[in-house]
Amino acid sequence: MRENKKELILDIAAKHFSRHGFDATSLEEVASDAGVTKPAIYYHFKDKSALYESVLLGRLRRLAETLERAVEAIEGPREKLRLYIEMFGAFLERNDCFAAILLHEFADNGEHMPDAAVRELARTLGIVTTVLNEGVEAGVFSVENPMVVQMMIVSPLITHQTTRSLRGRVTANIRGDFRHRPEPNIEDFSKILARNILKTIARESR
Repeated sequence: MRENKKELILDIAAKHFSRHGFDATSLEEVASDAGVTKPAIYYHFKDKSALYESVLLGRLRRLAETLERAVEAIEGPREKLRLYIEMFGAFLERNDCFAAILLHEFADNGEHMPDAAVRELARTLGIVTTVLNEGVEAGVFSVENPMVVQMMIVSPLITHQTTRSLRGRVTANIRGDFRHRPEPNIEDFSKILARNILKTIARESR
């Protein structure tokens, strides 16, 4: 029961952190929405920082593990990078709130991101770096800065997931009978993104 309550607090806290960011999130409101008392939160977490670290770290670890397993399961740098991008998008879709939490952190330049979470982010960058170097050595990719490629992947995916309401409003105001509407879901978006990034960094395109 205690672990169930802890998971409930984490889920509710994730929603608050995604909406308001770290500074504007109130533990009183988290407790109220979770149906617990504020002391119940302190039973599981030392303070708001500890709660935030648990929310962020758990998701970042699962992301890194998911991407590592996916890339290790296939051969070829092009296939690895394509799967990395598609799996990153799928993870954001399955883990509601995560993209918005990351967006707050990026906007604040990681002001509240604990070192342990930074190390998990580094794991994902390490995967991309390994795949790109493999591709360069195989003559598949041109030499590229892995940080730039990582940003080419992460920024569009996070933007896609954090602008659903606005995109829906904009798309609803498109006038015309179009075969292809400007609103791909995250699966389609990830595939389009992967195709374009692979085309951009392909050696033969230079």
